[in-house]
Amino acid sequence: MLPMKKIITLCSCLLVGLSVQAQNDFPLQFVDKDGQIIPDGTVLEITDYEKDDLFGDILMPTNVWVKNISDETVLGGGRYIIHSISNGWFQTCFPSVCMRQSGAGTYSTGNDAFMPMQIRSMQTEWLPEGQGTCIVTYQLQTFRKVGRNYIIDGDGSTITLYYSYGTTDIGSMKDDKKAASVTYFDLTGKSASLPVHGIYLKRKTYADGTSETQKFLYVNKHL
Repeated sequence: MLPMKKIITLCSCLLVGLSVQAQNDFPLQFVDKDGQIIPDGTVLEITDYEKDDLFGDILMPTNVWVKNISDETVLGGGRYIIHSISNGWFQTCFPSVCMRQSGAGTYSTGNDAFMPMQIRSMQTEWLPEGQGTCIVTYQLQTFRKVGRNYIIDGDGSTITLYYSYGTTDIGSMKDDKKAASVTYFDLTGKSASLPVHGIYLKRKTYADGTSETQKFLYVNKHL
């Protein structure tokens, strides 16, 4: 007979495995420009920006797409939480209707039909009006129609968008502690001096000896 501690550990691992499998089976997935699935819980650090020549706005595009990986048409959309926004506007036109928000809060998008294997740009960006950051967590959802109304049918994976404009230090969302060192690793566990393009693990070690590790997608738009 297995000791109780080993049984609990085994059950915990099984539950985590089932959770990951459920997320992977969800029909809508965040993908990068190459169509590769972005893992659930990824933090995207976004520092690249563009200037709108017509209106003069600064745009910080997300460069993320959403793919229907199923062989059926899916009604999809999402919800997003703006944790903080220093200034300007957070704008999303996903899946079809454009919305702008300038304050923290929880918001819902509309929904639209995704054809089988269709890939659609999130068309989501921060429009800063000065130096600062904007932190947003986005979650994919599916919907179904009941009578004249649409109700949520399922919740999918999440990504956190960490925009930083005019700053050099991207801090922790948990607190204001200063990092003593930052180390990057690829998904095989190999140390990387600096991210180039793709999914990485970022480990921050703080002056008080504590540390945290985040998974994020580094986007190099010049590649």
